[in-house]
Amino acid sequence: MNSSMGELTPVMEKLTPEEDALLKSGECPKCHSKHFVQGPQGGHALNIACENGHRFWFAPPFTSEYQGQIRVERHGDTLEAWF
Repeated sequence: MNSSMGELTPVMEKLTPEEDALLKSGECPKCHSKHFVQGPQGGHALNIACENGHRFWFAPPFTSEYQGQIRVERHGDTLEAWF
C-alpha cells in the first residue's frame, strides 16, 4: 500500500474464464458484489469498480482484466470512485 496516497498498488491480471463470466453477468469475481461504478472509458472499453473497490478493465467480448483496488465511497444511493 502506498501510505502517502492511501492507495493500493495497481495490478494487471487477466481474469479466468469463470471470473470473466461472473463479471459479465454483473457480479464482482473478487467479492461477489453486484454494485458497480463506471470510470473512464474509451472506444468499447471502460473501467469499472465494485462498491468494495475492486477495479476492472471491461471490454466485451475481450477477457476482462483485474486492476487492483481503488477507493470507493458511498454517498446515499450513489457510489463515487477514485480511478
